[in-house]
Amino acid sequence: MWEVGEYQTYSVSSAYTLLRQDREEELSSEYGKLWRCKALSSTLFTAWRVLENRIATTVNLERRGIGVNNLLCCLCGKEEESNCRLFFACRFAWLVWCLCFEWLGVVFVTHIDPMSSFIQFGMCNASGLVNDLWGAICVGVVSEIWKHRNNIIFNRGKADVTEVFALVQVNVWSWIYSKSRFRMFSFSDWCLDPATCMRMAV
Repeated sequence: MWEVGEYQTYSVSSAYTLLRQDREEELSSEYGKLWRCKALSSTLFTAWRVLENRIATTVNLERRGIGVNNLLCCLCGKEEESNCRLFFACRFAWLVWCLCFEWLGVVFVTHIDPMSSFIQFGMCNASGLVNDLWGAICVGVVSEIWKHRNNIIFNRGKADVTEVFALVQVNVWSWIYSKSRFRMFSFSDWCLDPATCMRMAV
């Protein structure tokens, strides 16, 4: 430890505390965006677990000492089912995201890192309220991929990209419709022009 100024001292502990405070402020802002999304509490919790890498993927289960017969991703069957792979890097997940971006009419590149992908998911030059609705779409994709994965494992379901995408459309529309002060668009309008509907909903 040494003196930096007349009244300040430096130590590893003080540096760690300062860095941790900066990181906590940063995370507070990032998670604030998540909790503002117009989605069900259960799906927000699922998204939070994904961002924190606390979801029960086969890789995470094995790390916790839980025996897993097959570590491969059940959606693509090619690589180990890690948090990043299941929701963003797997070809199945990538196709779901592609359908969403095409529907939204945007050109977008997803990050493999969940937090980076979530933070950048939004519309430029849009209000914070509109981007809260965009965030709900990201939450919807993540939660539906997770439910679809579990249906395959526990109910012998089949991987179906279009089914996941269709459920994202239905679920997010129902969340926005129930939480919006202005119910001015139908589900068919939502499917045809989601960007306009989101601007109308705030």
